Amino acid sequence: MRLAGSKRSAAAVAKCATRSAMLAQQDSRVIDGLASIRVPTLVIVGDQDTPFLAPCEYMAKKIPGARLEVIAGAGHASNLDQPEAFDRVLLSFLDSLPA
Repeated sequence: MRLAGSKRSAAAVAKCATRSAMLAQQDSRVIDGLASIRVPTLVIVGDQDTPFLAPCEYMAKKIPGARLEVIAGAGHASNLDQPEAFDRVLLSFLDSLPA
């Protein structure tokens, strides 16, 4: 994961996640609900986003028909780290959807 400026520590990431309520889930409703998703789903993760690789793989396996794309050379913000690869993956997914 790449963080702007000098805040590159795990503590900074945890503080940021806590502030934004990313880690505030109180129960398993979100995780348990993945299997009920019935729309085309694309899960994108950067290959250098190690804390999120396994969770993204898990989500893609739990969501019926989900497509997992791992972007080489990207951290958590794969759209910023590798914009051309991100765009290619996203456009390919969008092109695969029924009209």
